[in-house]
Amino acid sequence: MEIHAPRHPILTLKEALVHLCIITIGILIALSFEGVLEWVHHRQLVREARQNLQSEIRDNQKDVELLLTGLDKTITRFQHAIDVVGDVSAPDKLNDAASVFQDGPGPDRLLSAYVIAWPNSASRATADAAGAFGFMEYTEAHKYADAYEAQALYNRAQDGEIRDVMTAVTLGRAMLAKPTPAEAADAKRQLRVAIGAMVAVRVMANTLKGKYAGILNDAR
Repeated sequence: MEIHAPRHPILTLKEALVHLCIITIGILIALSFEGVLEWVHHRQLVREARQNLQSEIRDNQKDVELLLTGLDKTITRFQHAIDVVGDVSAPDKLNDAASVFQDGPGPDRLLSAYVIAWPNSASRATADAAGAFGFMEYTEAHKYADAYEAQALYNRAQDGEIRDVMTAVTLGRAMLAKPTPAEAADAKRQLRVAIGAMVAVRVMANTLKGKYAGILNDAR
């Protein structure tokens, strides 16, 4: 905005006041117009961020639901593996154990159809970097923050589950050549640890699914 000096000298107080009023009104109009543009920009930023967040959460919800669908079957396979490892001294049990710990598809193999869900958070990071959460209503921003915090807790739990599962598989495969009672006991113990980790992930996944549903239901 440019402010120009009067074209002729101001000779009276009245002329000075009139000129001052004109300048003041012009400044107020310019500031108001700038404020409206800024408000429109913020509303557009929030609208785009909301759409991206809801799309990301919808995709994450599908991944978590897929995980929950297959998790019970995975836990059942690990429970069966505990029974098999319990007596690997018998030749048939050792053959069963080899089948359990091998790679590839199969009804009893531990890693067959083992599902992992990795919820995305790119839209949340983008909205945060753009400052969109600062222009949302507090309750809406809180719901997103709560859901993504639960998602972070879920991711950490799943990281631990993956480590426990792979440790169990590694111990199981290591004992197949010439298993000792100690090796069988270690594998059995680690299988139980892996099951515990999967149960914890299932609890957190259900919690996360509920928070996703709350946000998406509010969007309808």
